[in-house]
Amino acid sequence: MRKFFLIIVAFSLFLPRIQAQQSQENKILMEEYLRQSEKQKKTGLIMLGAGAGSVILGTVLFGTAWNSGSNFAGGASVFLLTAGSISTLVSIPVIVSSASNGRKAAKLGIGTTQLVAPSSSGFSQKNYPTWSFSIPLNSQKQ
Repeated sequence: MRKFFLIIVAFSLFLPRIQAQQSQENKILMEEYLRQSEKQKKTGLIMLGAGAGSVILGTVLFGTAWNSGSNFAGGASVFLLTAGSISTLVSIPVIVSSASNGRKAAKLGIGTTQLVAPSSSGFSQKNYPTWSFSIPLNSQKQ
């Protein structure tokens, strides 16, 4: 019976410290997912814009080369069309991965929080279990 009581006491003394450390690690992990999501979103949108612009420019250049009979413009238009198409297609998985990391960052967390509660002898700090739900509303850095 003593061993059981000692285990319960030891568990109750060390559990808040372990949970506080885990919640700090979870917070750091969530911030890392959010940072990674922002970087991937920016990269994906740049690739998508550059690819779409290259496809449009290659199409216009191809029309010009078709009418004038220029071999250089024809080759450049094919290069721009190909590079733009590849860039546009590669940007899709990057944007999808960004959304996945954003969802990982906006996850439900469990932890403890210290609250100041009134008591008969004044105010005292106590640990209370908390549920935290993080949703990044502003994806830009401040």
